[in-house]
Amino acid sequence: MTGADLEVDFWDVGQGDCSVIKLPGGRLILIDVGPRGCPLIEWLREGSRRSAAIEAVILTHNDADHTGSLPVLIQECRNRIGALWMLQDRPKADPIFQKTFRAALEGEREGCYRIETATRGQILWSDRARDYTLRIVHPSFTQNILAADPNDTSAVIVLEQGGRNLITWPGDLQLRTAAAVLIGQPPTMMMGPHHGGPSDYPTKATRKRMTETERPRRMQEMRDAAAALKPEWNFVSVGSRNSYHHPRPGFLRLMASQGARVICSQLTVCCDRRRLLIGNPVFEGAGALGLRSAKSGVSCRGAMRIYVKDGMLHPDEFAERHLERVRTLYRPQCLRGAR
Repeated sequence: MTGADLEVDFWDVGQGDCSVIKLPGGRLILIDVGPRGCPLIEWLREGSRRSAAIEAVILTHNDADHTGSLPVLIQECRNRIGALWMLQDRPKADPIFQKTFRAALEGEREGCYRIETATRGQILWSDRARDYTLRIVHPSFTQNILAADPNDTSAVIVLEQGGRNLITWPGDLQLRTAAAVLIGQPPTMMMGPHHGGPSDYPTKATRKRMTETERPRRMQEMRDAAAALKPEWNFVSVGSRNSYHHPRPGFLRLMASQGARVICSQLTVCCDRRRLLIGNPVFEGAGALGLRSAKSGVSCRGAMRIYVKDGMLHPDEFAERHLERVRTLYRPQCLRGAR
């Protein structure tokens, strides 16, 4: 799309998260950097991107599927990173936190960038002329300290225009928490949360263990949260053969029932086991968009691009082609729940 204010690429990195915002003038903002071996790194080595300024690297939390490529990114790109935003979501001595922090600290000690705390109220980037703002709306200092689990303190990042929530990245947050954080400001597009398996959405096995009172109450809470969020687009970054039962089929149907166009980066058994076993991709989004493909898994949409112009979101030209191919799957969960 010519003349877009911004381009936002939702990458296919397998089981993990990685998004790239292309700013005017070719500068980049990275929101999560995917697992180790993320194709983003090779992409940054190519052509003009070898020297492109990286305005900010923002980590929603420190799980390896969101930060695994950070050591290589710092090693190769630290001289062109403006800021790195992260949380201390685990004890200082925790090996997972230490691995991410050591990589980040290397560049700061060399004076390449500053490490900032990803906490509520922080403005990550803004364009006053066009009234765009990228900011953090969760967690507060207290929420970060009191969080019982690293996922509970995932940074929630919002791209706004004129006070309207265009795109939200909620990391691995619970669905109910995301709805509470974004109350009164539902997103036009949302990523995830938690690869289509938010921890508060019960699996079939969990529902069986619930009492007759607990089960309907929890499912009503899920419906209320989905209705409060109600995005037009819901991108689920997921790996084909992940061991976490992501995405939850019920979650896909739930979001679709609220009118969301649900899009998964990779195909999983919940939609078409046979096609997954033979390795037949639905659509190769990364190749179509000139991005690097994931090194594992079977693409459903692969990567997706959103153009932002005058405060409106426009999906890339392959959206309808992908939808046509999704309809050929054995049991596409994203369509089973659609209105």
